[in-house]
Amino acid sequence: MTAIQNGVEAKSVDPLQSVDDNDLLLGYSVSGNKYGTIRVGMINARQWAGCRWKLSDSTPIGEPCGSIDKIAQLSDLLGLGGYLVQNDHTRRKLNTDTHYKFTDGSIAALDGSMGHYQWGWGVPLYYAYWQDGTYEYEAIDVKPIPGHWNYKIPIGSRSAAGFATMDRTNGNLVSYINSAAQYRGGNNNSSKDSAWNSQLGMPATAMTITAFAAAARKNGNLWFANERVMFFITGVIKRIIFHNKNIQSAFNSSLTSQGLRQGGTGNGQDLPSNWSTWDYYPYVPLSIGADKGDLTGIISTSINDNGTARTIGNIPSFFGLKNDYHNLWGMEEDVLLNTQPDRSIKVYINNNIDGSVFDNSKIDNHYLVGTIPAVATDYIWYWSARQNRERLVIYPNTIGGSETTDDCDGYYYGSNSGLRGADCLGSAGDAGSAGSCCLHADTGFGDCGAGWGAALCEFKEAFSTEPFMA
Repeated sequence: MTAIQNGVEAKSVDPLQSVDDNDLLLGYSVSGNKYGTIRVGMINARQWAGCRWKLSDSTPIGEPCGSIDKIAQLSDLLGLGGYLVQNDHTRRKLNTDTHYKFTDGSIAALDGSMGHYQWGWGVPLYYAYWQDGTYEYEAIDVKPIPGHWNYKIPIGSRSAAGFATMDRTNGNLVSYINSAAQYRGGNNNSSKDSAWNSQLGMPATAMTITAFAAAARKNGNLWFANERVMFFITGVIKRIIFHNKNIQSAFNSSLTSQGLRQGGTGNGQDLPSNWSTWDYYPYVPLSIGADKGDLTGIISTSINDNGTARTIGNIPSFFGLKNDYHNLWGMEEDVLLNTQPDRSIKVYINNNIDGSVFDNSKIDNHYLVGTIPAVATDYIWYWSARQNRERLVIYPNTIGGSETTDDCDGYYYGSNSGLRGADCLGSAGDAGSAGSCCLHADTGFGDCGAGWGAALCEFKEAFSTEPFMA
């Protein structure tokens, strides 16, 4: 056997007892008609993209694990980015440089004439979570992860602008970039159309989650409003790509020595001079960042703030998903919280994501995932030290973290009686408590407000959140 080693021909090479992703193999490219080196991580079929955190530590910054190459290339592997999605779930990928074009360079209309303007992934994916006594792990791949309990998630998407608006004529929840009166945002107040605080081109708010969910289903089966698995998997992908639980960490354009992203996408959008002058309705248009394509970074825009031009900065973009946290609250349509007399909360879901209407009026026929631990005081923000990962629903299973430790996002406990919805992501006024794992647990299903909106979500096929062993 001969090989090239450090530029010298070697007649005999000892077999390697182990390799890692950065080790090089000698290979031959048929198409290029040349020899070259190949990183092991690019061909290792058993490796997955993952991150791990020491159970004994409180730092949100984790250690990338599995295939470093897969983590670095995860956006390409999953097909992350902007899509135009039809009601029948057919989709076309948008250009990475601008979402006003398709990948072939042809014009893409985001006004609704060519489908919903969505962000998501283009292949089914698998997720696994486990602990080994020293670390907790999260992993994702396009095939089952061997030796662990897996969740399979089909192709899916959510509003690329962060939130959606309403087709006021037909009653559909839609992801369009359209400033016509038919798609008026906010609370559909036409008297503001010519004013500085116009809601034309803004997200729809001031509707109950039940109304939002019904409006989403008018698009067809497997269309949702604030679907819990969609929110959960978005957080997973962010945590693995940034190897950080604190998505509100400052954006860092530099890569690590391993070629990976680091940091996060910042605190979230700036406030206007006084949000109360907007009556707490949206002030950043849905069109922001569509011209940036699949950008990961921070963007800004200028708004008319009661007659004054004001720059709103720190708007996050994650491979083209804009403004999805620290913007508007999003109550998940398929999570039910049952508060207990001891200030703990039981969490209920349905395992089948099949388009069925989730009955939020009672706990009957729902699956009890677990219990949020009891807290000491009503109507106060807490911080979780560990978040649940089972059955793809986020809630704290240990209390005691902070804005800069553990999972970093806030948990608000309200009253100790009755059924509540799971408000997620945090509004523009919620500072460091906002983020992928933020949970406000004191809003009834019949409540709505100016700062509550909906992301239009869809999956290409029905699925279950019962895991299987690979």
